[in-house]
Amino acid sequence: MEAELADAGSCATLLGALLLQSPKGGPVAEAAEGLCAADLESEWPFGTEDELEEIAALLKEARRLPPEDLDREFHRLFVGPRRLDAPPWGSVYLDSESVVFGDSCMELARWMRANGIALHEGESREPTDQIGRMLVLLGWMCENEPSLVDDYLRLHLLTWAPRYFERLEAAADGPFYRAVAELSALTLRGVAEQRGLTAEDRDRGFDAL
Repeated sequence: MEAELADAGSCATLLGALLLQSPKGGPVAEAAEGLCAADLESEWPFGTEDELEEIAALLKEARRLPPEDLDREFHRLFVGPRRLDAPPWGSVYLDSESVVFGDSCMELARWMRANGIALHEGESREPTDQIGRMLVLLGWMCENEPSLVDDYLRLHLLTWAPRYFERLEAAADGPFYRAVAELSALTLRGVAEQRGLTAEDRDRGFDAL
């Protein structure tokens, strides 16, 4: 089980970074380049060979794109200023008003405080329930607070992330974020299956968004 959590943690941390910051430069650019160059079929611990082969083909295509193209796609998908086709914040989907910083975001923050997890709000202007932040937090929990992982997944991440990744894949124009969306979805599914988890029934209807 410790080995499984280590795999889940490293994958979640990588994917979270790619969904939180532009891969135009710095460590995130290095992470994106490393993922594009990886032998997913033998190195990635989640997904079938066919699924990983399909994602690897997208990443191979993405590797030929200039950083500026990836940066533009990141801002179109995650920043704006136009309406986002796949908003990356959980409360947009889970809150009855479909707002950022909604009730489910506040609930996550309260849960974190109750379990002694620092919010580190000064490190990011993004809400706590931004998908990249939530995956990075999952990675941290796998390494530092493994006893909290199941509740975090069941109560806060699986409640919306699987369908979010479907929307992100559909919204992405280029191969890189299509690949990241597919890889994130199958990774989260694999972690949930390993741990025998399903989400609490809190989906209020994504098709209405």
